[in-house]
Amino acid sequence: MKMSESELLAYLQEEADSAYHYLEGEVASDRTRSMKEYLRLPYGNEEEGRSSVVASDVFDAVEGMLPDLVEVFVSSDKAVVFDPQGPEDVEGAEQVTNACNYVFYKQNNGFLILYTAAKDALLLKTGGVKWYYETKRTPTFTTYTVDEMQLAVFLTTNPKAEVVEKEELEYSQEELQQYQMQAQQAAQMGQMLPPLPVRLKVKIKTVEQKGKVKICNIPPDELHISRRHNSVLLDDCPYVAHVSEKTVSEIREMGYDVDEDMVKRAQNELNTADADYRESYKGGKWGWWEEDNNLDPSMIRGYLREEYVLVDFDGDGIAERRRIVRLGDEILENKECSHVPIAAWTPYLLTHRFDGLSVADLVSDFQRISTEIMRQQLDNLYLANNQETVVLTDAQGNPMANIDDLLNRRPGGIIRERAQGAVRPYMERWQGIEAMPMVEMLDSKKENRTGYTRYSQGLDGNSLNKTATGVSMIMNASQKRMKLMARIMAEALVAPMFRGIFKTLTDYGMEQVSFRLNGKFVQYDPQEWRDGYDMTINVGIGTGDVQQQQQFLMQLTQAQMAIMQTPFAPQLINAKNVYNLQARLAENAGFKNPSEFWTDPETVPPPIVTGK
Repeated sequence: MKMSESELLAYLQEEADSAYHYLEGEVASDRTRSMKEYLRLPYGNEEEGRSSVVASDVFDAVEGMLPDLVEVFVSSDKAVVFDPQGPEDVEGAEQVTNACNYVFYKQNNGFLILYTAAKDALLLKTGGVKWYYETKRTPTFTTYTVDEMQLAVFLTTNPKAEVVEKEELEYSQEELQQYQMQAQQAAQMGQMLPPLPVRLKVKIKTVEQKGKVKICNIPPDELHISRRHNSVLLDDCPYVAHVSEKTVSEIREMGYDVDEDMVKRAQNELNTADADYRESYKGGKWGWWEEDNNLDPSMIRGYLREEYVLVDFDGDGIAERRRIVRLGDEILENKECSHVPIAAWTPYLLTHRFDGLSVADLVSDFQRISTEIMRQQLDNLYLANNQETVVLTDAQGNPMANIDDLLNRRPGGIIRERAQGAVRPYMERWQGIEAMPMVEMLDSKKENRTGYTRYSQGLDGNSLNKTATGVSMIMNASQKRMKLMARIMAEALVAPMFRGIFKTLTDYGMEQVSFRLNGKFVQYDPQEWRDGYDMTINVGIGTGDVQQQQQFLMQLTQAQMAIMQTPFAPQLINAKNVYNLQARLAENAGFKNPSEFWTDPETVPPPIVTGK
């Protein structure tokens, strides 16, 4: 039996409450703590007159890992390659690869998308992205000088055109004199010249609907996941929701007919779990609705829920994936969909759970301990450099020296005392050097826990092996940890995102994709991919750092040159192999367009053979 709307609302509300409370507890408190420690905000246990410095372990770890992690995906112009499974898929796979990377890097800011998703996960446990097909109303304004007949013909042939401004222009004196001369000549010949047409200056507005695949980041607190889900992959998740703040105007632009009262009713529901960590961003009182400008009703804001839920709505006994958009208790859209257009990742997986651990979680305790040690060292140093003074007193407690002289110290000043030795400095011993082994031990343990060492930053440390072999071993171990993290990001975030771009292009891409590739313009029609290709997604995780890759590629170049001198060259090497190797060398050197230096042999037309 088909679900009623009230039954569906009850089911959705139960799932939404469960997902919200799942985030509201330990996850939200961890994110709040991580954000405050990243920003080096006070812990709240500071004492007046004592050091209140805060260590930067969380900031250093997150910002230190971020460049290497992002570089894995953006070092070339192809973050992902679609590999064909058979000869019949080769051309289609190449087209899909070029088109999807163009959509990601050119139509969207691919670098900032990956940067934000990586930083969200390193700092706040999860980094998520969403993709969808966006159709925008794009007005174009053009000014013409025409007469009334030309304007009428133009509006007839361009039904989308609309006149927004019209001004009648006067003819110049020279034009009027020329017309009079022509009229007199025509009269002498027994003809009548038609009157001058009315000249108009018009501004024409033409509105076009342009669509593209849109990719955006999801703040971690806006991504709500069913507490029953046990994987970082969201394909089979029973409930996924993006809960975002939208204005009345934004919701109407999405194509939904809403009024101000509907949006206001969606302001006070359970929405996002991490208001505390967002408050640390703002540095002040948190309150969404206190900031509303009620003078413009279209800017009133409410929480819009975009939910992807597995539910048996049609009553056939099998739960299907549905996309439901609702504003409070008002369902704006309810239709079956093919997949969840959201992907997320976490740096350190906790098996059988969606959320894992962030880098901030791993170094939080080190920052707190380092903060305490630094504060104590600084307090001790302040006392050692600004020594206290001991003043002798008599039996009644009266000082044996002039207190005013002691309170107003100055270089070369005089201190008056009534008894010899009544004033003496209180010697505070500097003990900071004794805490250095503790600091070094903490740094070493932090490096072991995260896998990110001081050598990764190009720095030195006395506790580490400084031999060439030792440095190489440390760097290789650090790279393995970083590559594992990059592989998790590739499989959980990047590959599903590009699979979604491909799916969205084939489902909604009615326009041809045109862009410049290797110095020439190409044009692909996504409708030709509707039959589908048997392809796998290969995310470009490198085999080492850039210098190591360059060395390996140079060795392969030398091997190719050596083989070319042997009889086996025709069987082992062709022009395409040589081009691929040289193109990869150019890409590793930082040139994203190898066609500037090398010509792809597949683009060279065959020679024209002429008969005798």
